[in-house]
Amino acid sequence: MNSEMSREQCRQCGRPAVVHRLYSGELLCEQCFQLSIVNAVREAISKWNMLQRTDRIAVAFSGGKDSTVLLSILVEIQQKFPDSEVLAITLDEGIAANRERIDTLNETTRRLGVEHVVSSYEELFSLSVDEIAERAHATQSSLSSCAYCGTLRRQGLNIVARQVRADKLALGHNLDDEVQSMLMNVLSGDLPRLARSTPVQEGVRHWLIPRIKPLYHIPEQDVALYASYLDLPIHRARCPYAEESLRTEIREWLNAFESRHPGSKFNLTATMGKIISSLPSQPPELIHKCRNCGEPTSGEVCGACLCREELGFSKGGSQERGRR
Repeated sequence: MNSEMSREQCRQCGRPAVVHRLYSGELLCEQCFQLSIVNAVREAISKWNMLQRTDRIAVAFSGGKDSTVLLSILVEIQQKFPDSEVLAITLDEGIAANRERIDTLNETTRRLGVEHVVSSYEELFSLSVDEIAERAHATQSSLSSCAYCGTLRRQGLNIVARQVRADKLALGHNLDDEVQSMLMNVLSGDLPRLARSTPVQEGVRHWLIPRIKPLYHIPEQDVALYASYLDLPIHRARCPYAEESLRTEIREWLNAFESRHPGSKFNLTATMGKIISSLPSQPPELIHKCRNCGEPTSGEVCGACLCREELGFSKGGSQERGRR
């Protein structure tokens, strides 16, 4: 991006350009840039058949720039489809350093006029991320707090989306998120998870809610600039455990590479997409209920229960099941 462009004109309308997309060469004014983001979401929805006209859409809403932009755009699009509905669902992970976050989220949902449903790790799993981080460090776990949190978040969002009778669960994963996840799966040799790195993940029998990613092909920098231009209220505090994750290392490497070779993130995603299309997808009949909690899983025990067992938490909460 480059805002020092007073002599350049928008290639779309001729107004002064304020955005220079290095990856595409586009010069855009503020209005055309905003329209390009909304149109990119519309195109993704149409290309991958993400939504139907009567869908009840639950947006996984953390209050960060991605989920806030996604919620804002889906509310705008929904106005033309009165038989559909958009609502926001939030999981409170139980991080003491981020206690004020819910107030910011409530402000945003009031501004957008959407229902906001808040649940918590404490309600769903009888523990918090602060407890997870403490236990992971105490047991010298090979997994980061982020890895455990991500597993619980995926299950928790599905539970809450099911509780609010959502037809679709919309995630704010942008282009950067997707290429980072793909590379992480390649580095760890996790082909089944790589095969699920798609814009749409199908549901199963009303208990595994279909997931969609309308920001799939929008770079993180574009999302951030869109949020800035619309002056959307964003929760900007970083998770105190974020630096523990492998994703942080991959993000820094990708951003450095993209700065030297604009368009590399798009190229990587396109290449990975071709690889993913050749991988076998998991048939719906292989998804069944966890023997412990009854939530969807491809194995006998779901990832959330395995996390609890690994860290020594009992089914009832933060009591130890026994030291390893």
